[in-house]
Amino acid sequence: MHTHPQQPTLIVDADDTLWENNIFYEQCIAEFKALMEAQGFDGEEAVHTLELVERERVPVVGYSPAEFARSLQIAYQRLCQRYSTPVQEELNAALWEIGLRVGNYPIILLDGVEETLGLLRPHFRLLLLTKGDPQTQGDKLARSGLAHFFDAVHIVKEKHTGVFKELIERYGLDPAHTWMVGDSPRSDILPALAAGIGAIHVPHPNTWKLELEVEAEPKGAIVLNRFSELAHLFQVAVAWAGLTDSEGEGACAPALGESSSL
Repeated sequence: MHTHPQQPTLIVDADDTLWENNIFYEQCIAEFKALMEAQGFDGEEAVHTLELVERERVPVVGYSPAEFARSLQIAYQRLCQRYSTPVQEELNAALWEIGLRVGNYPIILLDGVEETLGLLRPHFRLLLLTKGDPQTQGDKLARSGLAHFFDAVHIVKEKHTGVFKELIERYGLDPAHTWMVGDSPRSDILPALAAGIGAIHVPHPNTWKLELEVEAEPKGAIVLNRFSELAHLFQVAVAWAGLTDSEGEGACAPALGESSSL
């Protein structure tokens, strides 16, 4: 692990920040919708029913592929109950298989991720913070080929302010030189800011709808268009030597004037 006393820290999200994730759920939901329409149900109503089921179940059972598959089945069963239609066990089994696919999709790294982590690694302590099923998330990290860039990996049930405060205490992080990088306002940006550290929002066009639902828009976060812009933001072309430039800022201080804020 890097041990430079002045070394800044980046806490990095995984799904839809380092690699594609939600597009595969969307594919499964599209298939679920088509199957429901083939049974005579309204497709939009079917998708809405699934959303309600997930809102109810995710806080209780978490994010494993098996639980997503179970949510597909429950949504189907509710439609059947609503319209007094018998549940077809063959279709129920097909929905189970569709849901499980999200745990086996190929890892598709987002543009510039691997190269950018390579540039950041010599200058930052890098911590991976992801939520979900430990086995599933650990498998995705192993298949991504990115594990060697990170000083530590933390897989949690949910990301909340307490999680970030625990990381600050555990690693003795300096909040003024610590940033969370992620695509989710709800899970990455707001809790990081509430914990007193910086936040860098890298929006993804397919971020899960529930991750975008927040009571208040986050303020004070840096917003980038893509992950690769982190290198320019922190000017990592400047060799880290624990020195300051002519204005007294560290070599890896963010170029805030060259980014936008939420």
